[in-house]
Amino acid sequence: MDVGSRAFPWQVVLCALSLFALPAQAAGAGSFSENAKRGFAMMQSQRFEEAAESFAEALKVEPASEPARKGLASAWAALGLSHLHAGRLRQSRDCFEQAVAARPESAEYRLLLAQALYREGEMRAARRETDQALELAPDGAAARDLSGDLYDREGQLNLAIAEWEAAAKAGGSPMLAEKIARGRREMTAEEGMGRESSRYFVILYERDVPRSLVQGFLPLLDTAFNTLHDRLGEYPRDEIKVILYSRVAYRDITQAPDWSGGAYDGKIRIPVGGLTTVEEAAGLLAILIHEMTHAFLYRMAPRGLPLWFNEGLATMFQGWEPAMVHAWIAEHPPEGIETLDDVDRTLRGRGGTVTAGYAAARLAIGELEEVRGFGAVRRIISGVGAGQPFADVFRDEVRMDLAEFQDRWRRSLR
Repeated sequence: MDVGSRAFPWQVVLCALSLFALPAQAAGAGSFSENAKRGFAMMQSQRFEEAAESFAEALKVEPASEPARKGLASAWAALGLSHLHAGRLRQSRDCFEQAVAARPESAEYRLLLAQALYREGEMRAARRETDQALELAPDGAAARDLSGDLYDREGQLNLAIAEWEAAAKAGGSPMLAEKIARGRREMTAEEGMGRESSRYFVILYERDVPRSLVQGFLPLLDTAFNTLHDRLGEYPRDEIKVILYSRVAYRDITQAPDWSGGAYDGKIRIPVGGLTTVEEAAGLLAILIHEMTHAFLYRMAPRGLPLWFNEGLATMFQGWEPAMVHAWIAEHPPEGIETLDDVDRTLRGRGGTVTAGYAAARLAIGELEEVRGFGAVRRIISGVGAGQPFADVFRDEVRMDLAEFQDRWRRSLR
């Protein structure tokens, strides 16, 4: 579901703003007219920030002007969309908040704000705005779609499917059919699963796994969570759901390739078969830490971090030591990996071996640590989370551009 990809209804705004062509009746009205006309001109040239400033000035003269209020909201929404499309989530959220403040009765602006909040990982705030949008426009397909996504993240699959079905009936995205099918498969797989929880986690597991074993596993998860929190300085605000599947159910739900040992899509999903001992459960910890790292990074920087950076950090926390990786690469020289973009393609299964991709990504993070320390890694994540382009914040923190760093990293693969 992507509200931001839809065309913005400029023609409605232009029609409303045609009222500004009326002649001014007084000095104050003239000031209003001049600012309103300038706002209109700035909107046409897509200079949205200047348009917002002009409409705000017009409203100082005539606070009750409905066309100016609509123009102000439209300008903020358009600016928010430009930030959203560029991956600057925090800035887009701020702009959509301004649009909602200007026109709180608009379901569309509340939905745009909800989408930005969802992408930032602010699920409770996204739910609040989505519910407001649905109160204002109950038949909105995009709002029903997002509501379903939120229920999915909350683990309420029955409600998620109901919302997606409502969205499909209202003419929503063609992708809804796959969401509904996946949700039904997941509900079938989770029927009869056991459930245990701690402060940070909810674990769903096959019934043949002893409950005492899972209870003993929870403290290991909490320890891993605290380790990631200490190193990264941030953590997901809501409980992390961990689902332990049979191998067959895991492939059916995630559609992941055979080599996949786990997945994170808002929930940590791990194929385990049937665990019987604490030692077997402890053996999963490295994979869980890997996927938990993705949960942390999604919270800190939902968009903008390249795949090699994500997977390099995940393998680092998983326990891949650089010396071990260098030894492996010496015996298995990576083929077709010359650039960091090549690493991303390999990790997506589009050439080379996936293990080589993980190894190359791990060495990239190792090079970053060697050059500037882990503090720089943490600041890169924070900068991207704040909306800065990865290449820019990388250059500022590492004090070399990506091309120069790539040359240094490439030498480490030899």
